[in-house]
Amino acid sequence: MKLAKIKQNGEIFWAADVENNFYKLQETPYHEIAVTNEIVNGEFKYLPPCDPSKIIGLAYNYKSLVGKNDGFDEPLVFLKGLNALVGHKDNVLYPTFATKVWIEVELAVVIKDIAKNITVKDVADVILGYTIGNDITTGNIHNRDHHLARSKSLDTFCPVGPYLWTDIDPTHLEIKSMINDQVTQEGNTADMILNAFECVACASQYFTLLPGDIILTGTTANAMNSIVIPGDRVELTIENFESLNNNIVEDMK
Repeated sequence: MKLAKIKQNGEIFWAADVENNFYKLQETPYHEIAVTNEIVNGEFKYLPPCDPSKIIGLAYNYKSLVGKNDGFDEPLVFLKGLNALVGHKDNVLYPTFATKVWIEVELAVVIKDIAKNITVKDVADVILGYTIGNDITTGNIHNRDHHLARSKSLDTFCPVGPYLWTDIDPTHLEIKSMINDQVTQEGNTADMILNAFECVACASQYFTLLPGDIILTGTTANAMNSIVIPGDRVELTIENFESLNNNIVEDMK
């Protein structure tokens, strides 16, 4: 099932796609997905399809990125600030101090139940669904804090959406990033070191996962060459998902 979190006329609600029309849900989908007979008409805005207490990211989780090896270390685990979260078609603010900013296409997992130290075989029970995430990153600041807070958690540095899919097999999906219609990354989730289920189990070792939390499962090769500047159009795609689109604009504040 395809779900969306929507803002319309000041109201925020979840909806489900039924035969190419969106119908409101009775409540958030974490307990159950209860579709009403109220169709969503008119214009609306897509919000990130999650309600996170935290955004968890994994780094160096694709073999194509790490390189050939006889064995692989556990991916790095980090957090992004909630201030970074934006949705489909939202602008991404390019910081005035940045000298290099790049995009990272990622399969994102949204959690539906509380989970701690969960085993891989039980992970499917705590996953609500999957969406597209963009782990936008800026380079070193003063050559000393690469991949820390200012690199990963700047305002608008985590676009997510547009939809949440509840019935996708995440283990073999083509993923791609494009800047101004030029492909910059191509890969497949089958190339992950930890697959999506293992990513959730890994994250649950360190954090209690709560309904609505989102886990970014890593990106494929060529991320640091996927450089954006103000004026760029970014389109991220995952097989069987609609694309996540955002514009890069100069932060005028």
